[in-house]
Amino acid sequence: MSPALVRSFPRRVLITGVSNPLGAEVARRLSTQVPALFGCDVADPVSAIEEMDFVHADTRQSVIGKLVRQLHIDTVVHMAVTVDSAGEHRAEHETNVIGTMNVLAGCAGPSSPVKRLVVKSSQAVYGAKPADPSFLTEEVAGPDRQAYGLKRDLLEMEQLAQEFSLRTPGCRVTVLRLGFRVSEGTTLGRYLSLPLVPTFAGFDPRLQLLHEDDAAEAIVRGALDGHEGVFNVAADGIVLLSQAIGIMGGTPVPILPPYGRWLGRMALRATGIDLPGHLADVLTYGSVADCSRLASTYGWKPAFNTRAVMDSLARGKDVELIEAPSPPQEYELQVYLQRRRRLAKNGHAPASLMAQR
Repeated sequence: MSPALVRSFPRRVLITGVSNPLGAEVARRLSTQVPALFGCDVADPVSAIEEMDFVHADTRQSVIGKLVRQLHIDTVVHMAVTVDSAGEHRAEHETNVIGTMNVLAGCAGPSSPVKRLVVKSSQAVYGAKPADPSFLTEEVAGPDRQAYGLKRDLLEMEQLAQEFSLRTPGCRVTVLRLGFRVSEGTTLGRYLSLPLVPTFAGFDPRLQLLHEDDAAEAIVRGALDGHEGVFNVAADGIVLLSQAIGIMGGTPVPILPPYGRWLGRMALRATGIDLPGHLADVLTYGSVADCSRLASTYGWKPAFNTRAVMDSLARGKDVELIEAPSPPQEYELQVYLQRRRRLAKNGHAPASLMAQR
């Protein structure tokens, strides 16, 4: 390892969005590799990680700057980004755009100790259109492509990150466009798990996926390696939608109208699937990203190919990375015991604990 990389190795890392399973898994992996780890979110993490200090903080509020400076953070991993929601667009916009704006403001300025920033984005930034190229490169997404909903928010978020990078040459900025994931908790995973799967008549799109383990590993590598730029992160290979449904043991039912897809989304709600607009486009036209930049820069690519991701889901092994969220009282108990263990480790245990030895 070169001296430059040794000097820039992250020592004090802040992760936003640690209450979701992917954020929690990234925190778990980084906890064994960095000297000091901090997490923040509006909700409790799914479990207390002993090596991580957690604080309730909302990226939509301008408190991140104070947190960054008071904790002397040198690396920020921004994962408080919503990409799988069919809910109110205003709330999604506030989280993705306003939240990112606050994070970037908190990392900016001459007094900021931040030298590395990793932003979680999504392959959804490309949208899906019939005239799209066979493989979407990092340069394809841009203001010349029609943008609405989540795609527009992601484009705006990435533009904010790019402008921050230009204004802050002392901070390395990495944007990771994660591919579509099909774990049991995702909308796409629930859709493909239906016994009868409504599809858009006349279309059998190509799908490219990403395993949860590979998504977490990519973000960890982004934080540790610090390569600047935008990178697609998705599995090798593709499956057709009909093949994916077959792997899951389901039956495709081509009854959804191919045009006016909002009508199809309304019909899907009867099955309990509230399909976001960008996924309706992907399930019509498909989406495949070129990940050669990731492989050449990091010397790494996802371990699971797209077929293996589907096989894993079909076997029922692609479960949540960490157990279901604990009740508030149980989480507080975990934190309390965690603090006692830390005190004991540092030789400052309470008298009641010392008496038990």
